[in-house]
Amino acid sequence: MIAGAAQTDKTTRSGPEVIRVLLVDDHEAMREGLRLMLSGDESIRVIGVARDEQKALDRVTKLQPDIVLLDLTAPNTDVAEVTRSIREAQPHAGMVILSDNPRHLAPAIKAGAVGFLTRSIGREELVAAIRLVYLWRLVLFNGDRGHCALVRL
Repeated sequence: MIAGAAQTDKTTRSGPEVIRVLLVDDHEAMREGLRLMLSGDESIRVIGVARDEQKALDRVTKLQPDIVLLDLTAPNTDVAEVTRSIREAQPHAGMVILSDNPRHLAPAIKAGAVGFLTRSIGREELVAAIRLVYLWRLVLFNGDRGHCALVRL
């Protein structure tokens, strides 16, 4: 886990803010697994799910999430183009990409992603990553050996 990330929350007069997350994944098992991983944290609420780019754009426009967690591994899916489309629809949402393909990193960041995580990430690291992206708009890369690199944008 990234030191200090789990204890830090934005606050309002009424208490900690809830980070609103949209999950986008073309596999139902992955969407439900991510939802379950995030459901145990009171500061994060999954406000919607989408299985493809079109549904993601629709939900981003309607729900206006703080974070979009994107994992599209379908053949012929251009992660950078999906990222760019979602960023255009909701410029203030932090885009976090889940991928085991390091070739997606540079195009995704160039298209507006502010986080990049491997699909093998654990629950605590995922929660910490969402908080970091929400609070500080950091580029986060979780490498093969669990090492993270942070770069302030």
